[in-house]
Amino acid sequence: MHRAVLAAAVAATAALTGACSVPEDAASPVPTAAPAGPVATTQQFDRPFPVSGETWDATVTLSDLRIVPSSVYSDAVVAVDVRAVQSSGQPELGPSAFSAFDPSGRALDRIENPAGTVVDPLVPSVMTTPGEEIRGTVAWTMPRGTRIGRIDLSTPGTVGSVIVTRQPDDPQRS
Repeated sequence: MHRAVLAAAVAATAALTGACSVPEDAASPVPTAAPAGPVATTQQFDRPFPVSGETWDATVTLSDLRIVPSSVYSDAVVAVDVRAVQSSGQPELGPSAFSAFDPSGRALDRIENPAGTVVDPLVPSVMTTPGEEIRGTVAWTMPRGTRIGRIDLSTPGTVGSVIVTRQPDDPQRS
């Protein structure tokens, strides 16, 4: 009896498998198109990574992610230092190239003019001399109690994403 049940199960499986297979003479599926534009790459804090535009290349380093004390904003202010160094061409970089997100993917609001909130805000710049570097700080408001999930840098040829695994300290919570 067990052999009959086993034989029936094997026969049913073979029939189902044959029904699901694609005949050899059938047209193969159409390949999907490659994504347009740059594909995001994961980067790390305190390590330079390459970025590019249509006619330029540079390296960027993000460091010192922190909560900045501010009496101007009711939300917390999170800031990161940026260092960019020209590799070739005339790299253009400014705060609008940077975005920050909470862990659920909701965008944080970038502070357009953080002067007075951070010491050295990043300003839109064009690097024209080989090896030229720019430095500055980009800042966002973040609802208190929220965590930061990642920071993205988007240029015409690059999307670099830094995942935040260690949350910055809030000096006002001491």
